[in-house]
Amino acid sequence: MNTMVPLFRLKTYLLVFLFYKTILVASTLIAIMLMFFKASFSSIIALKLVFIGLFILRFTDSRYSKDLVLYQNFGISKFCLLSLSFTFDLLISLIIYIIFFL
Repeated sequence: MNTMVPLFRLKTYLLVFLFYKTILVASTLIAIMLMFFKASFSSIIALKLVFIGLFILRFTDSRYSKDLVLYQNFGISKFCLLSLSFTFDLLISLIIYIIFFL
């Protein structure tokens, strides 16, 4: 099975955004607060990486890994789901940083 195929489908990105919107508000508010207190953008990225790392730990538990069955049925691996969520998070943070703090 080719693992790159899901990256070329629009449905993959829609499903990843469906997953990501559960953490969208909290992550965006954290980024805005850190930017307001003049934290460097690299520290914000590091914090978001830790935030996604905590999500990885959450989904290693068998009770919560069942929540990922929908995404796995569409051929999206856990790594792909979390890395694309991290990418969405970085893009949103970068847009907020450029608009409000440059």
